[in-house]
Amino acid sequence: MFQKILPHLAALAVFILVSAVYFSPQFSGKELRGGDVISYIGMSKELKDHQAATGEHTLWTNSMFGGMPTYQIRTITEGNQLNVLRPALRLYIPLPAGQFITAMLCFYLLMLVMGVNPWLAVIGAVGFGLTTNNLTLLEAGHESKLRALSYFPLIVAGIFLAFRGRYLWGGALFALGLGLDLLVNHVQMTYYLALTLLIYGVARLIHDIRRGELLHFGKAAAVLLLGAGLAVGSVANNILPTAQYAEDTMRGEPILAIEKEDNPLLNEPPSSSEVDGLEYQYAMQWSNSTRDLWSSFIPGFVGGGSSEPIDRDSAFGRALRNMGANLPETFAAPLYWGGLPFTSGPIYFGAVICFLFLFGAIVVRGPVKWWLVASVFFTLLLSLGQNFDPINRLLFDFVPLYNKFRTPNSVLTVTSFLIPILAVLGLRELVKAERSRTELTRGLYYSAGVTGGLALLMALIGPSFFDFFSLQDGPTLTRMVGQPASSQPVQTLMAALKETRADYLTADSWRTFGFIALAAGIVFGYLRGWFKLPVLAAGLALLTLIDLWGVGRRYVSEEDFQRKTEQIFTPTLADQRILQDEDPNFRVLSLTESTYQSARTSYFHKSVGGYHAAKLQRYQDMIDRHLSTGNAGVINMLNTKYIISQGPDGQPIAQQNPDALGNAWFVEDIRLVPTANAEIDALTDIDPDSTVIVHEAFSDYVAGLDPTGAGSIALTGYAPNELRYRGNSPAEQLAVFSEIWYGPDKGWTATIDGQETDFIRVNYVLRGLRLPAGEHEIVFRFDPPIYRTGVTISLISSLIVLLGFLALAVWTFLRARNEPAVAPVEPTPEPAPERASPKKTKHRKKPKQ
Repeated sequence: MFQKILPHLAALAVFILVSAVYFSPQFSGKELRGGDVISYIGMSKELKDHQAATGEHTLWTNSMFGGMPTYQIRTITEGNQLNVLRPALRLYIPLPAGQFITAMLCFYLLMLVMGVNPWLAVIGAVGFGLTTNNLTLLEAGHESKLRALSYFPLIVAGIFLAFRGRYLWGGALFALGLGLDLLVNHVQMTYYLALTLLIYGVARLIHDIRRGELLHFGKAAAVLLLGAGLAVGSVANNILPTAQYAEDTMRGEPILAIEKEDNPLLNEPPSSSEVDGLEYQYAMQWSNSTRDLWSSFIPGFVGGGSSEPIDRDSAFGRALRNMGANLPETFAAPLYWGGLPFTSGPIYFGAVICFLFLFGAIVVRGPVKWWLVASVFFTLLLSLGQNFDPINRLLFDFVPLYNKFRTPNSVLTVTSFLIPILAVLGLRELVKAERSRTELTRGLYYSAGVTGGLALLMALIGPSFFDFFSLQDGPTLTRMVGQPASSQPVQTLMAALKETRADYLTADSWRTFGFIALAAGIVFGYLRGWFKLPVLAAGLALLTLIDLWGVGRRYVSEEDFQRKTEQIFTPTLADQRILQDEDPNFRVLSLTESTYQSARTSYFHKSVGGYHAAKLQRYQDMIDRHLSTGNAGVINMLNTKYIISQGPDGQPIAQQNPDALGNAWFVEDIRLVPTANAEIDALTDIDPDSTVIVHEAFSDYVAGLDPTGAGSIALTGYAPNELRYRGNSPAEQLAVFSEIWYGPDKGWTATIDGQETDFIRVNYVLRGLRLPAGEHEIVFRFDPPIYRTGVTISLISSLIVLLGFLALAVWTFLRARNEPAVAPVEPTPEPAPERASPKKTKHRKKPKQ
């Protein structure tokens, strides 16, 4: 028994050791703070404060964009019992080291399912776990994307077991893996993986039809569909509210009609709020150029990252020092010159892994090989986005849900999972000895010749093919020097920058060539019988580790970790002044930052702005039509009591807005309009203190109402999901609340003196309520029924998946104990496609002795 589990224990030790050493600062009280993590801290501050004070999870926050659901800020885990497995799979080791252990462990399990020797499986696991893409995701704060990627191997392992006739295990593992993946709540990554799995399904269907095994295909597909249903059900607590919310976001159907007079420039694209899903140009902003694809093979091909660490003795460093700059030994420079607006670093798969991938593409047979090759090619094309319109425009316009996602280059996260699979399967063919040495040697020559030849070509003459220019160079260098782009200092720096980029490309091309040459030499030595499997596995694993470790350290190093006690958000004097206000229930508009792309203000105040990729569509319309133009009436009706601007000394100052309308008020005039466009346009020239705009859809609600505006109404109690008011008027009035409309029937309810009542949308984004004469208490409460339904479904489905998997494991263990011991056998390899029988050849008869 010990001999059987020894390789697995050794593999686990390798994963723990690699992760622990790489992320050693986290064990000394430090943490890595990516940009998106910092934004999350800002946008979730009110949620966490409310939970700490009450023990309750709020599903609404007023800290961003006037108010919005929290469905895509905080992942809903209530009811989902699969959540208990996440810390177990990372061996209860904290993040980020624990998450990389999860990734490598899951990939290792996939390799074992595919019949790979454990020592070779370690190579793939390390290559998958430490791929530079994972580290740049971590550095940027895209932790949910990294977590989703970590569970991909379990999904694919379940599919392979099902198609090999292990229906119960396949369905159970598939449901578990998919459930964990969806629990992370990064649907875009799961969607991209599903697109590639459809390719596998087609390849497998063709294979099974040719072999007359269509019934087997149907059984496997049925089991997987059942597992998918349970997995989706386990995250109903997230999916159902999010699906409802998506209808009202920028990714839903448009509210406003595009009118020619509204958009006189025919070439000007509509906003995402005016199309179904995202607007194409907006969705395709992060599209790779063909140059970017080279960086998956040669990490510094397009300069690495937008703040790439380089030596002070580089051409660019020398130019800066000649201008008087005092530089450290290593400093960050704008080396990136690819097609993206900016990037943290390359999606580098590894020179050794790329070489082994091509080797696998040559020597591996069967539908798995064709799935992996086709899927890698497909995802590379998808990553080009608008730079390869023929396929991306077609998918964007016609494939369901594709137009809900942005940043097409992120599909390479899936590619970084697929490439190591075929790389290791190629090594499996190498050690199985079922191919002739001639065939394997030919595959080695071709793969090493192509990959090594390309790297050598770029090392020798690559710089002569490119101008190393980026559109961002002028603005970036202008900011650095403080002079116009046409000035001599900027031109000098630009020439030095291009020289440094060329040197970087050359150096990394030699680097890639060296790793390929060493890896090819190890494979060649094994084919010649110079050493055995342990040396092959150890040599390639070490090369892979050194390769990926070296590039990864450029983007996540010990210097990137900070003490947990260090404050992330420091209040400015302007923030401190606002925080002294005794009544905190107002909004703040900050003009000293990117108002609608920053969550900093949300950390301290209830913000008019914020940071989120799925804003409510109506609020985005208000940003586009009114807030971005500084419409004072709209700013006032959002109860914007303070505006932060830049003072004479360049420091933020807080200015009180005396015209802010407060939390609620009574109006004198009701103006009905027929369309959504008329509703938002009417806000241009009204006084919201006295006049309210109401869509004709609510005409019955305001019929017979003759408001005078007399009386008073004020907020008396505040929680993110419950607002209490006290109103008093001598006659029936229409009260307007500076709270964002989300409805109807999507969670917000209103009561007057405890009796539920209807309310309507007014002024395009706010709420209005008809209040009888006299003194009354009004309560708005957010308690969406769809959330409760989702939690119930999630609880039932996740229990079925979890208990079913455990029951199957126990049943398999007990059955194995009762069966007689047999000699171990190698796992069944993927069957090769049928080939025509070779022609018979005549042999010369031996002469008689």
